[in-house]
Amino acid sequence: MSLLRTRMTLATLLLPAVMVAAGCATLNEAASTNPLTGRPTASSRDDDDENRGLTWSDFSLDNIGKTTKRLTGRGPNRELAKQLYSAADAEYRQATATEGPERIRLFEAAAPKFAEAAERWPDSALAMDGYFMAGEAMFFSDHYAAANKHYEQLVKAFPNNRYIDVVDQRRFAIARYWVEIDRENPEELYYVNFLDKTRPWKDARGNGLRVFDKIRVDDPTGRLSDDSTLALANENFTRRKFLKADEYYSDLRKAYPSSEHQFSAHFLGLKAKLNSYDGPAYSGAPLDEAEKLIKQMRRAFPQECEREKEYIDKAAAEIRFKKAERLAFLAQYYDRRAEYRAARHHYERIATDYADTPLAARAQERIGQIAGLPPVPPQRAQWLVNLLPEPDNVKPLLEATQRERQAETAIARQPEETELR
Repeated sequence: MSLLRTRMTLATLLLPAVMVAAGCATLNEAASTNPLTGRPTASSRDDDDENRGLTWSDFSLDNIGKTTKRLTGRGPNRELAKQLYSAADAEYRQATATEGPERIRLFEAAAPKFAEAAERWPDSALAMDGYFMAGEAMFFSDHYAAANKHYEQLVKAFPNNRYIDVVDQRRFAIARYWVEIDRENPEELYYVNFLDKTRPWKDARGNGLRVFDKIRVDDPTGRLSDDSTLALANENFTRRKFLKADEYYSDLRKAYPSSEHQFSAHFLGLKAKLNSYDGPAYSGAPLDEAEKLIKQMRRAFPQECEREKEYIDKAAAEIRFKKAERLAFLAQYYDRRAEYRAARHHYERIATDYADTPLAARAQERIGQIAGLPPVPPQRAQWLVNLLPEPDNVKPLLEATQRERQAETAIARQPEETELR
């Protein structure tokens, strides 16, 4: 109810202004002129969207912007869209045949006309071409942030547009450029760009990573989706964000099984997992996953593994040592608590499963030292424990469990007693 009341209040407040604007637009319609030719444009307002009446849905929060544009003469207009596109196309062609500053000026002049043409005839082939050409004009005039903006408008309005491969190439080049210039000259926290048109106004690296991610999200099966995923992984790996890098390497391995970067995703993913391991007091999942990766690599990429044999063998030995170290950490924990049965269990696992590690001899030695010690420490202050009340809801459960065990023991002894008789 509150959201509905807010929408109705906003519509009520905006209605007078919109109606005034509509009146102004109606009064001035005959006098309005084409900005390109100087001739009246009233005859071009023949679109259904222009001529239809207003409804309450036009004043919703989602549509109020479009309604305001339509009533103030900025709405869809096919004839004007064609004229704008034609003028922009002429400037673009002239720019491609020109050199020097004039070339840049013409590209910069063509881009906004292409963009406005697309807005004047939405959901049309001209709009698709307009957004793309606006991006191209900005790209070739080195306005990379503006170019990326138009490319994203194109992909948002037409996800399966016919320019998607070229758009991905342009956006990939822009993203890589932003990441590289920040790597060479990192931005300060307070840095703001006002003069360099090739960079975004702030955070070149962050914007570059965002564009890489948008490429793979907007076109998951595109030619550069796996390249963008690898670029994201490598950049996070370089910045020592190993957990995030591992996520992208894992995504590359699973989502793009036929990618040419599969071995890199396995090999660098192995390094990321080993670097993300925090020690025996933390989760051992990275070690288990790294061990699986080595098995997969040796099976799927024998030639590549042979070239990296030294590192892979060293990584495999490191994984085994660290897994044994985790067991030793647990064994020592129980050993300090005098819980020798649990400690002996972990020492025996080290001696049996990781006999090729230096920890196996120490574990075997400690097993002999605690062989005669009690499995669990004696209960101290038993009189104090006896004074503590037992919950009433626990006693029936314990008694039932004890009766079940006695019954199971009796059943198990019956065959033995029959044989003795």
